[in-house]
Amino acid sequence: MSIQGPPDGPGSSAPPGNLGGSPPSARPGATSQPFRAALVVVVAVAIAVGVLVRMSPAHSSSSPPGTTHPAAVTTTTVPTGTATTSPAVVTTTSTTAVTAPPSSVTVLVLNGWTTRHAALYFQKKLAGDGYDTLAPNNALNETNATTSVFVVAPSDTATGTAIAELLGLTSSAVVTPSATNDSAIPTTLLHQADIVVVVGGDISKQVPVGYNG
Repeated sequence: MSIQGPPDGPGSSAPPGNLGGSPPSARPGATSQPFRAALVVVVAVAIAVGVLVRMSPAHSSSSPPGTTHPAAVTTTTVPTGTATTSPAVVTTTSTTAVTAPPSSVTVLVLNGWTTRHAALYFQKKLAGDGYDTLAPNNALNETNATTSVFVVAPSDTATGTAIAELLGLTSSAVVTPSATNDSAIPTTLLHQADIVVVVGGDISKQVPVGYNG
């Protein structure tokens, strides 16, 4: 009878270390490698998505929560040494001439031109406007080409101007009696009225032809 060596002796086909002939067991940690690889891929994808979100226009234009934007402020700079002046205030004073009530003004009309009854015509005209007129009379001469409205008292100048306008004259016809302009007025009549009108040739044309009152 022949003696055989151990089944696993030299020349045996069993791999070293596997003396019992059982299949080799898996190495510790070999099963966790696929999980780690999957985890690395997930983390990489998350990082990539985060980068893309940060680079998008919507994200870049938005402000972080709680961020406030300063309000725009407009400032005006005045150069040093520049003088600023305020516009001048112009004050105007208007004076309104005060005329006396016509009924309180005594008027004497004298005819100083060749037109008959001219004094009577204008005496009635002024009486119709409410003035207290005296009986018409003749001037000392009939050579007065222009009419004069004599104001005996300077305070009646405004009233004299109003009478001149009623007769169709300008304010230049209103004068105060003097030694050089009242020669047509009888001295006895000069101070009988507040206003003395010496009718001249300029307004005598208003008298109707053949007028006798």
